[in-house]
Amino acid sequence: MSWQPVAKLSEIREDEIYPANVGGVDLILLRHAGGVAAYLDACPHEGAQLSFGDREGDVLICAKHLWEFDVRSGEHISRIRRPQHDLKKAPVRIVGEQVEVDVSSLA
Repeated sequence: MSWQPVAKLSEIREDEIYPANVGGVDLILLRHAGGVAAYLDACPHEGAQLSFGDREGDVLICAKHLWEFDVRSGEHISRIRRPQHDLKKAPVRIVGEQVEVDVSSLA
């Protein structure tokens, strides 16, 4: 894996969507009770930037068509479950206060 530093843990609030760019890849970071998740900043439905969406607890909402995703897993959880529309997830690790992401699987 190719780990890249992306943010300090204290910079990522649990109620916000944290946009980032790692190696030319646009991501969103989402802090939750179990840690931090990193996803490609593109809704799998039509590619809208998820960083312009909303977050309600553990639900991420795309601003374009209001599709909903689980913050922890990236699963599409709107009305009809569509596994082919789950978010593209990047591995995350936390080293001390530093959040690192490996975007090689997203390229």
